Amino acid sequence: MSKNEDYGIVLSQKVTKDNINTANVMGTNKFTLINIELNEGVELRPQEKILITKDSDKVKKLNHRLSYDDLSNVELQEVEKAIHTIIITNENKYVDFFNRQSKEGTQLHFLDGISRKNAIKVLDDKEKNGKFESFEDINKRISFIEDSEDLIAKRVLYELSELNKIRQGRPTYLFTVVKRSTKKETLELDEFEDDDSYFIEKLKREGLISQEGKRIK
Repeated sequence: MSKNEDYGIVLSQKVTKDNINTANVMGTNKFTLINIELNEGVELRPQEKILITKDSDKVKKLNHRLSYDDLSNVELQEVEKAIHTIIITNENKYVDFFNRQSKEGTQLHFLDGISRKNAIKVLDDKEKNGKFESFEDINKRISFIEDSEDLIAKRVLYELSELNKIRQGRPTYLFTVVKRSTKKETLELDEFEDDDSYFIEKLKREGLISQEGKRIK
C-alpha cells in the first residue's frame, strides 16, 4: 500500500457522510500523514499502532497523503504525541543519525541549537569516545545537548509544519516525507544556502517560529 510506510499511528477516526469508515494516521518510518479507508466495523483509538500494508485486516486502502495543514487542532495534538512515540520506539534509528555523521558531511547543524561549531564538537567526542549508544548517552556526553530525543522531535515537527510551506529553494528533509502545504500563504524563497539556516532565520524574522526555534501556534 505504501513504499515508505508499513505501520501507522492513529490520529483520528471518523465515518464520512457517505458512510465510509476512515482514519488519519502518521507513518512510523517517515512520519507520512495519510488518510486511509478502514474495513467496515473497525474501531480504532488515537495513538493505536496499526499495520497499513495490503496484509492489514483493518485497512481497506490508502486514500491519499495529507499536509500538516489539513489536520484539525485535535489531530495536531495527536501528531506531537505520535512523533515522540515513534522516536522513542525507534531510538536506535535516531541515535544512529548522530553516529552516521562525519566531518566530511554532517547534518547535525540542522537540529535546533546545534551550530556548525557545536556539530564538530559532537563529532570530536564520537571519534574520541566511540559511537553513541542511546539518547541518554548523547545527553551525558555532550554538555550543550540536554534532550537529544527532543531535538529530533522538534526537527520532525519543523519539517512537517514549516518546510512544507516553502515553494522554492532547497529545504532539507532529514526524517520525513511531506506533502506541501495547501494553504495560499506559503513562503516563496528565491535564494538558498547549502543548509536550512537561511530558511530558519527567515521564519524567525517573520514570526512563524520563535527565536528559540519553537513553532508559534
